[in-house]
Amino acid sequence: MGWVPLTLRYALRYAGRPAGEQRIVLEPKREGLRVVLEATVELPPPKTRQRWESELDVRGLPRRYRERVEGNGARVMEVEFSLEDGLVTVSQGKEDLAIPYLTDMHDPLSLILALGRVGLQVGEVRRFELVGGRVYAERLPDQRTEEQVLRVYRLRPGLSLLYFDEEGYPLRLTQKVGEHVFEVERVAVEAPIGLAGAKQEASSRVVAGEPPKERKPAFRYRRRRRRYA
Repeated sequence: MGWVPLTLRYALRYAGRPAGEQRIVLEPKREGLRVVLEATVELPPPKTRQRWESELDVRGLPRRYRERVEGNGARVMEVEFSLEDGLVTVSQGKEDLAIPYLTDMHDPLSLILALGRVGLQVGEVRRFELVGGRVYAERLPDQRTEEQVLRVYRLRPGLSLLYFDEEGYPLRLTQKVGEHVFEVERVAVEAPIGLAGAKQEASSRVVAGEPPKERKPAFRYRRRRRRYA
């Protein structure tokens, strides 16, 4: 996929006021990419801590996804995408729900990265399948800043606007939440010291060299009774 190790840092705002912070970590692997999003969101109410984690194959499609949200209690969801079994298994609570894996599907993190590389023309719309729904992405006219040209996509449902830099990394997101606008704005790009072509903000994308040493998988799945939809 040509990804390099990066950490993308974001500031969150709601109604023009600070509402937390977020970071996205990209870790290239021999078999694909590991993506981790961690956020502290201070929207009323309550304040939440979120961690999303996705393991992608070389095509950018998810193999496993895990989401944990802590606020008033904790909520954990795990999803396993199995081409071999032809099933997508969603684990939340005491039971598993298995649905047929009939077409390419995305989780929230893989969708963001896919949009950064999709080749849509202005005005063109593409449908992306998600677990339990779908998203329509429409390419809007580019926006020019003093530094670069931004690609803009409108997502439905929800009418979010997602902005990407020239390298295909997410730069900004805006979405109407309640009576106000929720904004996610990138404030920094960090790359490992010594990475060829890497620099703070607007760092060049290059094909990673030798993949980093494999870590113990972050996902732990246990076999439970499946309920078929």
